[in-house]
Amino acid sequence: MQRPWYCNSSLLIASIIMVVDEQSFIAMYDEFAPKIFKYCYFRVSSREIAEDLSAQAFAKAWDYIAQGKSIDNVQAFLYRIAHNQVIDHYRKGKESKEISLDDEKRPIDIVDGTDFVESLDIERTLESVKQKLDLLPENYREIITLRYVNDLAMKDIASAMGVSENNASVLLHRATTKLKNLLQ
Repeated sequence: MQRPWYCNSSLLIASIIMVVDEQSFIAMYDEFAPKIFKYCYFRVSSREIAEDLSAQAFAKAWDYIAQGKSIDNVQAFLYRIAHNQVIDHYRKGKESKEISLDDEKRPIDIVDGTDFVESLDIERTLESVKQKLDLLPENYREIITLRYVNDLAMKDIASAMGVSENNASVLLHRATTKLKNLLQ
């Protein structure tokens, strides 16, 4: 004789765990989705592509969690997946990355409380930095984006990039020095 579904303790426990995982995942998504999108956007300069890459990153994170694997540092884990998605995107060479940061049809959510002249200066500076950033090696662009665009701590950057904290600090110093030299 078969027991009713509500008496099957293993089924009940599995469904409770799945509900908790889904709720945790939703909370994780709500917290990190804007950050992961911003990271992808600054790496590919296209809102549509960044949206796709962000969605793919969270789908891969869900698949990983659904397999029952644990994550030590959620933020670093998500940035690592997003980084891999960006790399895969460029390897496939599907789209050009020619979109301006100051495109009125695709604005970036940067609060601007300055007057008009200062606003123009900021826009020019952003465009100049973006152009020079594109001249840097891949790992330099990544670490500058993680640190100054996404405001990650060095510990999280190191974990996301798969290097030691000391190596991440040295890499950031070299990247910012090279960017400063390019801007002069």
